[in-house]
Amino acid sequence: MRSRALVLLLPAALAAACATGGKLLADADVARADIEKARRSGAVKCAPKETALAESNIEFALLEIGQGNATRARQHLDLAQTNVKKALDLSKTCGPTQVTIRDRKQQPPPPPPPEKKKVVVIEKTDRDRDAVADIDDKCPDLPGKPELQGCPDQDGDGIADADDACPRQPGPKETQGCPVSRDTDGDGVPDDIDRCPDNPEDKDGFQDEDGCPDSDDDNDGIVDRMDACPNNPGPIENRGCPVIDRDGDGVNDDEDRCPDVPGKAEFKGCPDADGDGVPDADDKCPTVAGKKEFQGCPDQDGDGITDAEDKCPLNAGPRENDGCPDTDRDGDAVVDRLDKCPDNFGMPPDGCPKKYTLVEVKKDRIEIKQQVHFASGKWLVLPDSFNLLNQVVAVLNDYPKMRISIEGHTDNVGTEAFNMRLSQKRAEEVRGYLVQKGIAPDRLEATGYGPTRPIASNKTAMGRGQNRRTEFRIVSLE
Repeated sequence: MRSRALVLLLPAALAAACATGGKLLADADVARADIEKARRSGAVKCAPKETALAESNIEFALLEIGQGNATRARQHLDLAQTNVKKALDLSKTCGPTQVTIRDRKQQPPPPPPPEKKKVVVIEKTDRDRDAVADIDDKCPDLPGKPELQGCPDQDGDGIADADDACPRQPGPKETQGCPVSRDTDGDGVPDDIDRCPDNPEDKDGFQDEDGCPDSDDDNDGIVDRMDACPNNPGPIENRGCPVIDRDGDGVNDDEDRCPDVPGKAEFKGCPDADGDGVPDADDKCPTVAGKKEFQGCPDQDGDGITDAEDKCPLNAGPRENDGCPDTDRDGDAVVDRLDKCPDNFGMPPDGCPKKYTLVEVKKDRIEIKQQVHFASGKWLVLPDSFNLLNQVVAVLNDYPKMRISIEGHTDNVGTEAFNMRLSQKRAEEVRGYLVQKGIAPDRLEATGYGPTRPIASNKTAMGRGQNRRTEFRIVSLE
């Protein structure tokens, strides 16, 4: 039955297509005639662009008619007619206006002035003799009607031929002067171009110009042929399919990165169990709050090493030491991991001590291997101690940030006041020697303690000899 119906409909469709093509060809002939009229009126000079557009669109229309594209042919014909109208309007004043000038006899003017004046009268012409002067005639070379500004109306439908899409067939203005076509199904698409003349177009925005309805089984406003879910209504943004939110978190599945686990909208539907602002899907430590820069893992001591990688997570330390604080057993300011002599006070960069013959650098002092000798009961340094003090200068040069305290001590022979003054003067004398050798004064302190800090008994000569001494205590290394 269906095949038979198609066989019956095919001749009708072909007949309708032929009828439409015939009308379009007739319209093309009319447009051509109007272009020729515009050319005669000088449109090539006054409206070259409009004339060229009109001619080219007629050629395009003929090509579309030959290929059976009635809609596109009609669009080109409409553009051609619009441009030929403009060309006609612009060419009205293009050609030279023909006027006849004649002399009119005048009565001799009363004096003064004594001479006579000539009055020139310009008379209007009417080339096509339609009682409309050329200057007011939109079609000065074709007889027409005054109510149409001198343009002809062959079919008498009140629309000038230049504006009439069907100049030989009367029709209303609504159809540009063409006869009203029959519209059996009342859908606004004339039967001659209606592919479904007995079934009204549904005006759903999809191919409304073909006159055929497009089915929409789920009534979601999307025709079935374009609907990914034709039996389930859904928005056009979802291709006609219903919006689904399986985990009920308010984020639709099509936008939900975690459609089966409730989450937060700011994380595209994914959860953040530890609340650290890093969604679990991206969080390397999803159950412990951490920092974004560590992909959600914590760093309690703030040393830039995550607790999982930090051997001392509560004490900040460098990565080279696995996150643990650096130690400095010998106190030489060279950390143990860089110190090649971690138990011996040394100097940068390797932390090993420099060898001196008369002194040795300890953690808290510069230890001298012989005493500084002074004149008996005086503070003058004897020459045999110069080499010793020169090595103290060398140490201070090797440790340019070192600050020391030069401390003088005596035995208990004599009064305490005398010994206090003597020890102070001796300490200052040693300081002066070091300054004279180029050591900055602000790196040196001088203090005399007299007999107040003995290191041996003053009851024996040996003990008193040990108590008479000069010490170099390290104040700081920074």
